[in-house]
Amino acid sequence: MKLSVYATLGAAALLLSACAEPPQPPRPVPVKPPVEINGLWYLDQGWSDDARQWYYNTTQGSQIMRYDWFMALEDPQTGQPFVKSIPRYGYAAGTASGWNPNLLPVGFVKDTDPDKTEWFGMTCAACHTGDVTVNGKTMRIDGAVTTGDLYGFISGLSAAVHATVTSDAAFQPFATRVLGATATDQQKLALYNGLKAFDQSFATFVKDSTPDTPWGSMRTDAFGMIFNRVSVIDLNIPKNNRPPNAPVSYPYLWDAPHQPKVQWNGLLPNTTAFDALGRNAGEVLGVFGKVTLKPPADAAHYYYASTVRGTNLVDMENQLRKLRSPVWPDSLAGSVDIVKAAAGETLYKDNCESCHAILPRGETYSTAPIKMVSLFDWAQPDNAAAVLAAFNTICTKGVDAAVADKSISINYGADPKMAVDALCRTVDTGAIANVAMPPQLLGGTPLKNPDLAANLLSNAVIGAVFGDLVREPKLLMALLKGDDAPAPWLTASAPAGWAPESQTKGGTLDTTPLVKPGVKGTADHQKVIAALTGRGQVKPTVGAVPAGNRTVSALAKAQPTVSSKTTATKTATSADEALAAKIKELMAYKARPLDGVWATAPYMHNGSVPNLYEMLLPASQRSAAFRMGSTAIDPVKVGVDSASPAATFVYDTSKPGNRNTGHEFGAGLTDAQRWQLLEYLKTL
Repeated sequence: MKLSVYATLGAAALLLSACAEPPQPPRPVPVKPPVEINGLWYLDQGWSDDARQWYYNTTQGSQIMRYDWFMALEDPQTGQPFVKSIPRYGYAAGTASGWNPNLLPVGFVKDTDPDKTEWFGMTCAACHTGDVTVNGKTMRIDGAVTTGDLYGFISGLSAAVHATVTSDAAFQPFATRVLGATATDQQKLALYNGLKAFDQSFATFVKDSTPDTPWGSMRTDAFGMIFNRVSVIDLNIPKNNRPPNAPVSYPYLWDAPHQPKVQWNGLLPNTTAFDALGRNAGEVLGVFGKVTLKPPADAAHYYYASTVRGTNLVDMENQLRKLRSPVWPDSLAGSVDIVKAAAGETLYKDNCESCHAILPRGETYSTAPIKMVSLFDWAQPDNAAAVLAAFNTICTKGVDAAVADKSISINYGADPKMAVDALCRTVDTGAIANVAMPPQLLGGTPLKNPDLAANLLSNAVIGAVFGDLVREPKLLMALLKGDDAPAPWLTASAPAGWAPESQTKGGTLDTTPLVKPGVKGTADHQKVIAALTGRGQVKPTVGAVPAGNRTVSALAKAQPTVSSKTTATKTATSADEALAAKIKELMAYKARPLDGVWATAPYMHNGSVPNLYEMLLPASQRSAAFRMGSTAIDPVKVGVDSASPAATFVYDTSKPGNRNTGHEFGAGLTDAQRWQLLEYLKTL
């Protein structure tokens, strides 16, 4: 029997234990040593510094505030430019380079419309770039979890704007910075009125985005924020707002483009470039991207105007496909204990690998296997009507009520709020009720009123992507080329004169038809439409469902194809069975490969467990509360360093959405085995 490399080297370590220099842990492929740039340490993740800086500083279409206004804004707490306060909210500070002439924090960029209006916005790098500090040295991990506090940032920005419009002593120097010293009173008055209008609208947005339980750093209710943004702001229907109370930890991005499903509950397919574009366009709309939701004027203009920069999103996704996980840096964090890691490898294979696949770092892969772990056991899993009735109880009365009536029992045990909110929330669809994206003749399903928030978001995303295809002809070719396309940063002249916002057109859409009137469309457009059709929107079923259950009636993936001889009863039964299967599939959380997991604390989908050691404990023995928010990690238990002075946010697991239950697969291990498994996890 062939011994594993860990077992072999573990035995050698025992023989050489008297040596002054312990052997280094085995690596599947050679790993370049950490590199220090501008005081930060970067690990070998397969990206060059140019690739990294391009990714940090390229717009995706987010527009928070006029760029000149933002850069002129002062933080009333510090008296300094507000842009310098962003790292105070936990976001990674930018480094000096030609790619970032204004020294913006990582993932905060300028976006320029065709009319040359400049905006300040975010990219995915803001939330998925993490600084990790150990032994006094800070590593910048690409694709890792930010320590950013999104609510803290937007509420702080709102306070700074309000302080500026409510004090002439604050407004006058602001106006001088924006307009210049020779500005007229009329110009200042126009600026004041514009800033006051922004103050009112942004304050409303912040109020409506206030969770009942603070998220703190490293987390946000992504679905809740996106649903509110599209249904409340873009549709202008305030009654659609719900407090975003199901926060999740930001997922790490290496391997993510290779997973067949994305989101913690596997809600979105991720098998084609079109799937990825739709998912990323939805992310843009959730972080201040703009979309105009109104019924298309005619078949020739069948799309929604948006600021989504599709070509940049495709380029970013292609680059992420090349991102590799960070290998535990022995020179910075301390050497792995090979003997324990050798024993831990066997424990991993026996206890973990069935859910968390191992991705050999030295091999090329196109799929990162995942496993969906069901949240519930259904009392009658083969009875579609019983599953639909249980789901109706979950959505209308809550999970506890469904447990009480014994229609479900708890299986995995993790906090279910995120999965439940994603599937159950309904909204008024307002002006675009009855609009199908794509059009019905291409397989689209009209929105009902009310309808699932997920359906509304899907409708908005597909319409925005169609609009981007009109605005940017290169987008189609970028989608078809995939990651064989030239690296975008090679076509930019950095550092001299490089302007990320100039790479992709953007702005309003008003005249260009998707296809010529009376023509079905070019072959390329038909490819895009065919690829998008059916991949996003969840189509309603016409089957028999519990009375009054709008959520259930809206959730079915597709109406089954039936012959003209099929009875209505059989049709309803088939539709119900398909719907029940989909509900069971989505009431689950994703288990993914754990390469680089050491750099991704806190753990569980909602960030409720501070370190990997506690992930191996029974839930009853985990921390009921802990501090987080610091970049410092505990290299022993591997996770957030709650003792760090910078860890100021107290995570309370008793709050709704914050439960730390579930994942008790290490509960039966001895403590010695937990430490062995922990040491092996460092090597993934």
